[in-house]
Amino acid sequence: MTTQKHRPPSGLDELVRAVVEEISRLAGDGRERAGYGSGPYAEGVQDRWDTAADAQPGAAAALLVRRSGVYVRTDLPIVPTPEHDGAQVVQSVPAMPGMAATVAPEVRPTGSAMPGGVLPEENGTPVEQPRTGQPPAETIPPGAALGLFEELRVDVDGPAPTMTVSGRVWRLMTGGLTWIAKVTKQPDGSYTGPITHRDGNAALRSATRIRVQLSGRLPLQPLAARVTFSSPGAADLVLGYTFARSAFREVGIEFDRVEGAEQTDAYALHDHPVRPAGLPDITLTVEDAYARQGIKVTRTRGSNVIPRSASVNDKWSDIEMHDAMQQHWSEWKPGPGGQGVAQWQVWTLFAGLHDLGRRLGGIMFDDIGTAQRQGCAIFSDSFISELPPNDPAPEAFARRMRFWTAVHEIGHCFNLAHAWDKESEWGTPWIPLANEPESRSFMNYPSKVNGREPAFFRDFQYFFSENELRFLRHAPERFAQMGNIPWFDHHAFEQVRQYSAPSPLTLSLRASRNPDHQGAYRYGMLEPVIGELKLANTSTDPVMVDGNELMGDGIGIVIQREGEAEARMHRPYLKYCMRPEPIVLQPGEALYEQIVLSSGLGGWQIAEPGTYRVYAALRTAVGGAAASVAGASAGQVMAAPLMLRVERPASREQERLADDVCTDAVGRVLALGGSRVLHAANDVLREVVDRIPGEAVAKHAAACLALAETVPGKVMRGGGDGSGPRLELTTADTESGRQRAEQAYGDLNAAAETFGHIRLARDIEHLARSLDQQGKSEPATRLVSGLARTLENRRVKPSVVKRARKLEQQLAGDGQ
Repeated sequence: MTTQKHRPPSGLDELVRAVVEEISRLAGDGRERAGYGSGPYAEGVQDRWDTAADAQPGAAAALLVRRSGVYVRTDLPIVPTPEHDGAQVVQSVPAMPGMAATVAPEVRPTGSAMPGGVLPEENGTPVEQPRTGQPPAETIPPGAALGLFEELRVDVDGPAPTMTVSGRVWRLMTGGLTWIAKVTKQPDGSYTGPITHRDGNAALRSATRIRVQLSGRLPLQPLAARVTFSSPGAADLVLGYTFARSAFREVGIEFDRVEGAEQTDAYALHDHPVRPAGLPDITLTVEDAYARQGIKVTRTRGSNVIPRSASVNDKWSDIEMHDAMQQHWSEWKPGPGGQGVAQWQVWTLFAGLHDLGRRLGGIMFDDIGTAQRQGCAIFSDSFISELPPNDPAPEAFARRMRFWTAVHEIGHCFNLAHAWDKESEWGTPWIPLANEPESRSFMNYPSKVNGREPAFFRDFQYFFSENELRFLRHAPERFAQMGNIPWFDHHAFEQVRQYSAPSPLTLSLRASRNPDHQGAYRYGMLEPVIGELKLANTSTDPVMVDGNELMGDGIGIVIQREGEAEARMHRPYLKYCMRPEPIVLQPGEALYEQIVLSSGLGGWQIAEPGTYRVYAALRTAVGGAAASVAGASAGQVMAAPLMLRVERPASREQERLADDVCTDAVGRVLALGGSRVLHAANDVLREVVDRIPGEAVAKHAAACLALAETVPGKVMRGGGDGSGPRLELTTADTESGRQRAEQAYGDLNAAAETFGHIRLARDIEHLARSLDQQGKSEPATRLVSGLARTLENRRVKPSVVKRARKLEQQLAGDGQ
């Protein structure tokens, strides 16, 4: 007689094993396996990794189903009949294609115990067994439900649940609504809580509380949800939903790598010894990292190595990077099997180094092209690849930093802010978020926490924070785009500015021209508005600041047109992720940076004739952005409002060109200083130069064209024609570029007024260096010499003039 342990497997054993494996597969693929989570987010981070182990679940575990995900409404509203008064009605819902039909509806008295046909679940929702013989509930037509679409997002189990239930309602004639509720689990297995946030037409769902009951068990029965919407003094509304998918968002992603750059899109979690205890010994890919957050990431195509010829250097400018993103999306085509119709498409380019040097680890470009296509770049030769001294595994440390940077930059594509800058995300009408400077999140800088990188990675579980997860999973889709600020109050801003806590720093926003008698800076119609930010130490003590402060997202800019109650948050086209560079500002010293105000994400914000006020504020953090050498100061540093006045059209030609100039593409080119691939926008700029050459906007147009025609730069070709992408170096047209430069900079004093001193100096230095490399030292020297004289005459900071004089001497020496 053989024992149970050693007897050969029978046909029944094989059948049971096959059934268990199939149930396990349907319940989850190993990352969505039954029993995956164990309650609220804060209850034990380690539980998030429970199913990373190699052990196969048993038959009992396979019956415990994860129910978080997206459900869609497929039923009619339920109105309990008088016979059913005081009863809870479980409405049957039509089956989704390919799924089994639902069970017959049942009626159960309110507050009754769970029937015997329910399997208790330790860390999730009870699973109801099929019941029959119950009378069906009555239903009524939903009324004017033309074009009705309704979605339910359940976030109560699985990895890192936020205990949130949200919904999206849309009707053809009455618009849409997103509602959000924070829920708690009840003894009967249901989830209840108040609706705390609405965005859209609140009349579409006026209830104040919800009660959610989840049912079903794969593969025998599809997952379903029944939601009771309640309001004081009103009848309950009970709706049924059927399970659609476990991912809260679906995103297509593509990775490409420039030849010579390092692509790190996966990381072995045990590669570095400094890690949390109990972290599983697995290799995590970018797709895996987001799957654990409830975001399905699918590679649509890509994984190309983009060749780089010897004439193409490994440094990227903002213009080159932006052009690469634009060119990529202009040639992008959906992948096979409908892969190209995901909710978002993100392109991640692994490159070598940015012009700003090793301090810039990554950059994000928002809203490239259409259909929420976005892009980011990771610079592998930057500080993220530096090997720290005295580290136990420096190579592994660098690999981990590159992987963290990739997930971090893609997080920005979802509109996630840095962990320490959430409160400064002005103009986003999302649930108020507190800063999380010590969070162990992908959106926090490891170097910013107390104890720096070792302390961060010792506790880092490769997750986003709870608030970030709630945003990723439940925020309305429009929050990926710029939002307006309703009822912005100028007087409130002034009160906050005047009565804010004293700071050793003073922020100012100015223009490089004289104001009129009313204190307004006048601009011609279509003239780009370029301001200059100055952060000065106005105290008597040295103050430590981040040298990249004015390029970070701690800066908030709000623009309001006179006569309008609504203001707009200004968001630039580029988002930099810079390594903090602490410097000491001595009394009287300052940081300076330019900012293009007229256009940004969301289009042109200063274009129509009228008066505008621009408000600027900088958020500082204790021990971070602005720390005194003797102590620390924190809060907001707010600038006095900048008043601008845009003149009416000076001619019919100027008025006719307005519609062509005030487009997103032209706004991008003018803001970035040029483009080598946005040919339609360049054609508009040529029209501007030819038709209204005396207007200030013509100088900006000529400067953009001069750079594109004179300075050789990288452009990406191919990818959409079946061939792999490749980098090419554009050729220079020095004669055409010389003419454009003369149009832009022939009158350097006028150019300084419209470009501003910072933009003018950078553009001319860039142009002159390129001319010198092409053997045109004499015109390059003349250009820089004129720049130095102009800056000196305008009493610009001596160190800036000195820099121009030094470059002039270098160019003159090269020409001899």
